[in-house]
Amino acid sequence: MIKLLYITFLLFTISCANIEILDNPFDESKSSDNATKEIPDADKDEQSQKLINEEEILPKVYVTKTKENTEEVKKYCDKTNDYFAKYNWGKSHCHDFTWHHVRNSYWGNPIAWYVFGDEEQKEHKNVTLIMCGVHGDEITPIKFCYDLLWDLKQNPQIIGDNLIIIAPIVTPDSFFRKKPTRTNARGVDINRNFPTKDWARNAIRLWKNRYGSDKRRYPGKYALSEQETIFSVNIINLYNPQKIISVHAPLTLLDYDGPSFSQNEGKAAKQLLVQMSKKAGKYKISNYPFFTGSLGNWAGNERNIPTYTLELPNSDWNKTDTYYNMFRTALHHAIQDNLSYSEKETKSSTQKQ
Repeated sequence: MIKLLYITFLLFTISCANIEILDNPFDESKSSDNATKEIPDADKDEQSQKLINEEEILPKVYVTKTKENTEEVKKYCDKTNDYFAKYNWGKSHCHDFTWHHVRNSYWGNPIAWYVFGDEEQKEHKNVTLIMCGVHGDEITPIKFCYDLLWDLKQNPQIIGDNLIIIAPIVTPDSFFRKKPTRTNARGVDINRNFPTKDWARNAIRLWKNRYGSDKRRYPGKYALSEQETIFSVNIINLYNPQKIISVHAPLTLLDYDGPSFSQNEGKAAKQLLVQMSKKAGKYKISNYPFFTGSLGNWAGNERNIPTYTLELPNSDWNKTDTYYNMFRTALHHAIQDNLSYSEKETKSSTQKQ
């Protein structure tokens, strides 16, 4: 009997040794068919990164309706309040808004935006995107956007039937630090990282030859490599704005990139440019050149979205109220302008120049 049990045990052991262990077919972590395509890590092989194109990394669907701020966003607002206190700016009112938040920066700061108007409406005739804090060391634009947020909240009649999207700190890692910087946490200038058609050919070459490899203007290893740039491209594709206003400092000018002034769409955009200048005390209009990898080049020049760059006089955080008051009427006008072309208004504006 003992001998029989021993032989049975031996045969069972031999059989188990020949069993092939199969992967669990329901384990999604090992299934390429079920895997969700994620944004590639910055430290992966550079050659594989260059194969990534815009369509592959942009989400097909965004769920943007937010009913309550997440704990992550609440901490972001707490941090915003701390920096407002640092610069003696008073209240940020960050907690008074319900922020949309899909993407984080390299250091894990939310890249948040707020929307005035009805997002449920299928089509909007007049959508304005306003972006601040692209460069964290340009401090005045950040307070500028928060002033605009609070202004619109207190004066909803300005909003009307329009849709206004405001991203007050596009590059939070460059602002939320002891000494703010132009570049993000990975040392990339976001306004040189947009996927313009000439990026692969010119970006690194121009950075080395024209700017002497200035670290403040480093365009990145490849276009669209940064979370902040991906956010910006996503939000433009999501809302399809009629116009973009990007606030910077300290060049003291209004710049335009977009449809040619010889086209009706461009003529309407020019009307708005002139009116914004006029309503801000004849603020200087300058035909500033666009750059490889810049927002003005990608959105304005290549996609024909009227893109206005408002350069505030400087980054003196003690003068933020002055600057917002200077441009308040111009901003209200821009928000309400649906860029419909008027020949009569164009002639009138031209005669007054």
